[in-house]
Amino acid sequence: MTAEIQQSGIFVLALFLAIMAERGWQLLRRRAARSWPVAEGYVERASWRQLNAHSNRYFVADLAYSYVVGGQFFAGYYRRSFSTAAAAAGFIEIVRAREVQVRYNPAQPTRSLLLAEDMREFMAAAPERVAV
Repeated sequence: MTAEIQQSGIFVLALFLAIMAERGWQLLRRRAARSWPVAEGYVERASWRQLNAHSNRYFVADLAYSYVVGGQFFAGYYRRSFSTAAAAAGFIEIVRAREVQVRYNPAQPTRSLLLAEDMREFMAAAPERVAV
């Protein structure tokens, strides 16, 4: 085996491990957020865009939301990927200018998450192309 092949294999393995670590971190964060209190929030901005990664195309919806805890105003961001433009656009149409449930860390209210399971109620009315 040549040194180039070994280096390529090590790079691919390191990339795979980094991706898995990020996914694991996100899973743990979402799991912890399920026990956080809920504040009523509002979607301030919602947009979608197409991203290209090599030969793959995918679409990303970005939300900016606000919420109030203890009389203080906070803001957060939510990003979700879709495989089609229609699904991303449909999601944006459903959540734009809506009230949402925001999970926030009681020890640090600046830390918040929107969980897909908290959006199921109004997503039930979504077209079939948009799944939660």
